[in-house]
Amino acid sequence: MKTEVWRRHIFRYTVIVSALIVGMLSANAKNHEDLFVRCSIDQSSFYSHECVCATMWLYTPYSDIAFVNEVESPHLKTGEFSYISRVQNFHKSHREKVDGKLYYAFPLASFVFAMNDAGKYTMQSGKFEIGINFPVVYEDPFFGKVRTAETRSCIVDMKPVDFKVKSLPAAKDTVAFSGAVGKFSVSTVVPRGDIIVNEEASIIVIVKGRGLLGSDILPEYRDAFGEGNKLKSISEQLNTYFDGESIVSELELECEFVPTDIRNCRIGAVRFGYFNPETKRFEVAESEPVDIDVKSSAVKVEPVYI
Repeated sequence: MKTEVWRRHIFRYTVIVSALIVGMLSANAKNHEDLFVRCSIDQSSFYSHECVCATMWLYTPYSDIAFVNEVESPHLKTGEFSYISRVQNFHKSHREKVDGKLYYAFPLASFVFAMNDAGKYTMQSGKFEIGINFPVVYEDPFFGKVRTAETRSCIVDMKPVDFKVKSLPAAKDTVAFSGAVGKFSVSTVVPRGDIIVNEEASIIVIVKGRGLLGSDILPEYRDAFGEGNKLKSISEQLNTYFDGESIVSELELECEFVPTDIRNCRIGAVRFGYFNPETKRFEVAESEPVDIDVKSSAVKVEPVYI
């Protein structure tokens, strides 16, 4: 009989404690107006075709975040991205004051994007499910005060952010504009090995810099050939990556050519016209001319058979 009464007391006590815990957690979960998500863009005003980075930050008075799930990705109120890609998040969490209140700021995700059309835009509608660990202390009938943590989740909306896209100025007739926006360089690399007259050979033209290169953007390479050689074909390989600050593009152009003159074979300057948003001017990157050491076919070593 006493055992049964004791069990009833424990059951009743457990129900009460559970109700108190749920009540505390519900109250905390409902207090999600203290949480908000902001999207910070590197620049609030930038040029069309210029690639910029944006990072979504969670601001919260709670330091113990259990999980973050992206419910809805942010998108534009009007218009479309010409390019958008998620990138590795290099930012670190920190403390920050907002409107006089101290918050923990956690980076949620980063992405880079570009726009084709000039105008004013609003990025909106990002939604995140945030799980928060709340400390809980309750009286255990056997162990006394017990400290634990319970996870409660809530949906937090991203605050809309405005930005402006500017039109590129008109390019002068003297500038062969490729369509690229950023800062680039051009170099010509001659692979190791003998280059034999009247036989196919190759060089690599490399365009590299901070900015986005599309598949249709190429340097002016044709005028670099023709002096003691003939251009046969080209093949392209484009690599784009994020270095923690901006998008870096590297275009390798493998040019197959035939040297026709042993004494005078030169690859001329390769030019690449782009718009530099820092200087606000059209600029031209140019490679150094390369003199090719062409050998006679007589220097070829014939294979020896045993």
